[in-house]
Amino acid sequence: KYQKIRIYILSNLIYCKTFVPQCPNIPVAERVDCYPDAGASKGCVQRGCCWSPLNERNAPWCFFPTNHGYTVVSEGSSNPYELTARLKRMDSPSLFGGDIQELVFQAEMQTSNRLHFKIYDANNKRFEVPHEHVRTVSSNPSTPLHKALRITREPFGLTVRRSDDEKVLFDTTMAPLVFADQYLQLSARLPSHNIYGLGEHVHQNYRHDTYWKTWPIFTRDSFPNGVTLQPAPAVTFRTIGGVLDFYIVFGYTPEQVVAEFLELIGRPVIPAYWSLGFQLSRWNYGNLTEVKATVDRNRAINLPYDVQYTDIDYMEDKKIFTYDKVKFKELPQFADYLNEKGQKYILILDPAVATSKRVGNAPYESYDRGTAVDAWVTYSDGKTPLLGEVWPGETVFPDYTSQNCIDWWVDEYQRLYTEIKHDALWIVSQF
Repeated sequence: KYQKIRIYILSNLIYCKTFVPQCPNIPVAERVDCYPDAGASKGCVQRGCCWSPLNERNAPWCFFPTNHGYTVVSEGSSNPYELTARLKRMDSPSLFGGDIQELVFQAEMQTSNRLHFKIYDANNKRFEVPHEHVRTVSSNPSTPLHKALRITREPFGLTVRRSDDEKVLFDTTMAPLVFADQYLQLSARLPSHNIYGLGEHVHQNYRHDTYWKTWPIFTRDSFPNGVTLQPAPAVTFRTIGGVLDFYIVFGYTPEQVVAEFLELIGRPVIPAYWSLGFQLSRWNYGNLTEVKATVDRNRAINLPYDVQYTDIDYMEDKKIFTYDKVKFKELPQFADYLNEKGQKYILILDPAVATSKRVGNAPYESYDRGTAVDAWVTYSDGKTPLLGEVWPGETVFPDYTSQNCIDWWVDEYQRLYTEIKHDALWIVSQF
């Protein structure tokens, strides 16, 4: 037993000593950070990285060598519009452990202006975001895959270019692919600094700063899922799970790119024209008399506005699908009061349902009907409703992944609309 342990330790020491990072002589702007966690030091060479301190603080001092990543061990295709390749991890130290040794790379020209590629574990199923809203391909592309995509075998990389002018749009050969159990990274050189998008943030400009700027994804102020922009110009995508799944659309103008993007995901619903107008909303009007006084006051000075809201204070004890029949007694007729002057009425709904009784210890029927059909988010046992604390006090939460819940919600809303006429809803998405 002890002999085996000594041999294992010795083999690790030999491995660490024999790996020599091949450090490229590249511009600082093209360095890709090999130590994205805090506190990079010369010790990063233990990860097989290159260490070269700079006077520049934002640029990475620890960056990737050229002998990291994966190699292509086989590739093939059944038609000129598709390609499948198997990748094997190169012998090199691990960044964070749990590296996936064998990967599959799949690429397809879905249309003449859209390329789709995916990289995933060859042997184990991993979570993938469902594609139920991504349109399937209905026509064969006229552009063969090799016109748009070229593969570098060792280390693995891909270059995407327009087929007509061969302008390179996405080039991952600048840094190796990292694919571990809880850390995925893909970097790509881009054709220009004209980079837009990356929502979930308050951006000061439409065009992004590429001076070593990192934006988290799906989290407003924290990592690890994120996108780093650098002055090469280049982009690095990082995430802690799932697969790498990309769609690249080809276009010469922003309008063409947006049109291709919408063909992929579907076009948005055209909003009602009145919804683009001026709107007035506040919490704690207190009663319908005060709301009407606000409307009348603005009408008296000819202040134009198209929509009046009522917040959760219209409800009975802040319970959704109810209204206060004392303070907001005439609420069912309020929409008509607004509509006669060309205005619209929007009321708010919260996605949390109180567990308490209604006024006078009357049953809260919306809650009771939801409980009867198991409409709530539960603990891991799949039975016990998850309880929380929201505006009305103790609440349960609708499980919108359940068809029972969807049916319950639709029924409750239809009941509400029958009781209180209104033109639209404001559904709160978070607390």
